Amino acid sequence: MREDDTPHRRRRGPLGLLPGLLLGLLLTGCSALERQHEALLVLGDLAAGEGPSRLKQRVPSPDREGLTYAVEGRGYVADLYHPPSPRRGTLVLVHGLTDAGRRDPRLMDFARTLARAGFTVLVPELDGLRDFSVGMREVEGIADAVRHATATLPMAGEGPALAAISFATGPALLAAMQPDIAQRVRFVIAVGGYYDLTDMLRYATTGEDRGGAGLRAPPPQRDLRWAMLQSQLHTLEDAGDRQRLAALARRRLAGDEGPAPELADLGDQGRALLALVVNRDPARVTSLLAALPPSLRDAFDALDLASRDLDALAARLVLVHGPDDRVVPISHSRRLRDALPAGQARLFEAGGLGHVEVSSHWRDAWTLWRAIHHVLRLGEVESTNR
Repeated sequence: MREDDTPHRRRRGPLGLLPGLLLGLLLTGCSALERQHEALLVLGDLAAGEGPSRLKQRVPSPDREGLTYAVEGRGYVADLYHPPSPRRGTLVLVHGLTDAGRRDPRLMDFARTLARAGFTVLVPELDGLRDFSVGMREVEGIADAVRHATATLPMAGEGPALAAISFATGPALLAAMQPDIAQRVRFVIAVGGYYDLTDMLRYATTGEDRGGAGLRAPPPQRDLRWAMLQSQLHTLEDAGDRQRLAALARRRLAGDEGPAPELADLGDQGRALLALVVNRDPARVTSLLAALPPSLRDAFDALDLASRDLDALAARLVLVHGPDDRVVPISHSRRLRDALPAGQARLFEAGGLGHVEVSSHWRDAWTLWRAIHHVLRLGEVESTNR
């Protein structure tokens, strides 16, 4: 589960499997042909991961620079990927839940692909996404990355873009709505992102996709409830509760379903959180959330997009979601799209995706190609005024 929130590419490329894409390129006219072909090469590179691809043959590997920066006294570390041909502005890439952070190998592959496509890619390290203690600190960290990029990086003065993976979607969108940067962020890409945290928790623990397919939704991943437990442990005041529940989560994520007698020593906060996580009755979720101590409820509510006024989001939103996602149901991206003014968000329902991992079958590569083409077009600074 720790690695699931970073993009995963198979080594089998799609180029030999997609003659229909090539035919589509020929039918659309010469004016967009170059970008459409580039999107196909990017798709192949995403599929190849570290392996060979036609894009790698054509474009040199981007240079990666480790850097430190500070915004109003807050210090950060990050990686900066310099494209061989910087023609699409700056993109701030936010890693998902992974203890490897910005150095997750698959995230690094993703950043290199974006850089080969002409983006200058800034990948900040966000501690809460590394240790599953996500909170408003990560919102501030993403906003600071945008502030730093705008002030220092090539073409970022035109407005950087944001890309967020899975659970990082909420913090990224909240950052993009900060008053001083709302007009700076040109567009946001969200892959497998959430909208309603209560419904996400209900799905993870009971399998009901409220607001979507209900109980007909694909069953959630087995270890999802324990990953959710890990993400909330930092809100517990009692260190003993944190330690006991962290040990339980580690055991369950490792496949150990044995008894945990030490949980008898949990305090009130720990018992309330555990009761929520082990519950399997969809009707009880709301009352179990209400029984949490205020510190837990406040931390939970702070990242809930469904309870937020999204009017402050000025950026365009590109949503990419797999219809059979077993971590965050696709209903979240549909509802997020519908919560914004018509035309501001565009959703690509890509059957070639699981959660954020690319399927080896490439059964919906056409939609993935369309999503990539859309992002490449938005990345061209002059295209945003068309």
